[in-house]
Amino acid sequence: MRYRQLALGICVSVATSYGIPIVAPLQAQSVNQSNLLNTANSSSAIRLNSIRPTANGLMLIVNANPQIRIQREQNPDRLIMDLQNTTLVNDLHQLSLPMNRLGVKQIRVAQFQNNPAITRLVFDLDSNDPTSKLAWQSQYIAVTKTLVLAPTNQVAQAIPIEPNLTIPRPSNPIINPIALPTVIERVSFSSTGELLIEANQLVNYKINLDRNSGTYNLVITNAKISANLQRPSLAANSPIERIRLSQIGNSVEIGVKTIAGWQVRETQRLSNQQIKLQLSLNSTAQNPLPSQNPAFPVNNPPSNVGDRRRGVIFVDAGHGGRDPGAVANGIQEKDVVLPISLKLGQALQGLGYTVYYTRTNDVELDLEPRVALAQRVNADIFVSIHANSLDSRNSSVNGVETFHARNSTVGRELASYVQSQIISATSANNRGVKAAGFYVIARTSMPAILVETGFVTSPTEARNLSNPNYQKQMADAIARGVDQFMRVRGR
Repeated sequence: MRYRQLALGICVSVATSYGIPIVAPLQAQSVNQSNLLNTANSSSAIRLNSIRPTANGLMLIVNANPQIRIQREQNPDRLIMDLQNTTLVNDLHQLSLPMNRLGVKQIRVAQFQNNPAITRLVFDLDSNDPTSKLAWQSQYIAVTKTLVLAPTNQVAQAIPIEPNLTIPRPSNPIINPIALPTVIERVSFSSTGELLIEANQLVNYKINLDRNSGTYNLVITNAKISANLQRPSLAANSPIERIRLSQIGNSVEIGVKTIAGWQVRETQRLSNQQIKLQLSLNSTAQNPLPSQNPAFPVNNPPSNVGDRRRGVIFVDAGHGGRDPGAVANGIQEKDVVLPISLKLGQALQGLGYTVYYTRTNDVELDLEPRVALAQRVNADIFVSIHANSLDSRNSSVNGVETFHARNSTVGRELASYVQSQIISATSANNRGVKAAGFYVIARTSMPAILVETGFVTSPTEARNLSNPNYQKQMADAIARGVDQFMRVRGR
């Protein structure tokens, strides 16, 4: 566990190298290499300031027209575009953009090379979508400093292209074989707070946000609504105010309206027969960089939604993303505390509580937003889940300990109930209840605890923490401790 102590004011972070894989460029075919690099050797590099998916392709804001080198790779299926003599603004480096259309799952952006500067765009393709095999072309609009990238109706070729150059049409162009309309069969919530829209075949759609009404709109072309459409029921405490499906001609329009303070964002789908949307608190308005401060998901599946009158529990899975937390014996802290946290939330919902999470997947969050979100949802209890570590020479050290904020009597009471239940259920070594100045428990206004579920540096506990059965045992025990505290406190 590597959370900073508030009293010390020290933040320890772990950085890892990750992002777009480095791929050796293909040899140029029928293109003059010296001409290709003329721009790259100039004194002033082109600058890419922003990038966003559009209904028909990709829009880049650049201060000049870059030369582009493009190549296609298989296993995995992807398209790589290198913008010559082009640098990125810092916020775009290692950014991932969900696309979910035009045969592209997502687009990853990185500063591939500094001298000469090369910005790389990697298109992760959906090989099951016929449009993934199409070539792409560029068009630069000097007045608005916009570079538009869009697929053509021609088969992709692994050769460099000049700006605004269209590759000659092949003799056998791709024809979309889908003639029958797509049938929208189901709209549902996943266990991680995602809204899933599922169909019987490939889904082509466009999105837009009506900021005045706060409605997220999708238009699915060549589609119809199933007569047996499965709809989710919206609970009283759902962040969704309404979901409206309308048949407009040969298209299906879906509007998702959230309550104030919530937002909908598109995420990468696992299948081209679905659309995946994430519901989240709009807590990043002051710092919208998605790669560093992703939105906070909520888990309120309609089959097991708690009653807010019973109590609101905020579950914080420590670390995430580039911050792995403690690492030893082949496991990372972030990967074991997340499933424990999700199982804890499910157990609490089973007891009738409303549950919010800081994260339900592998994303990186700073400490301040975790506390801010707990305050925003007016949680009754804050529970942070972690795993411990020591120097590898101390691998025999093991056990569970639960922390509360210094001078917090009610926090100590909550920690005592939870620690007692954990030890009773798991027979782990009891390291006791302790006071500490960890930021997330010191800065919250509600009773807050931080549970160290075991030592990843202990081979035995590392195996336990990786075991789904033990994870559930741990989560259920924490839930019982929380419930015991709430009952004693008269909730």
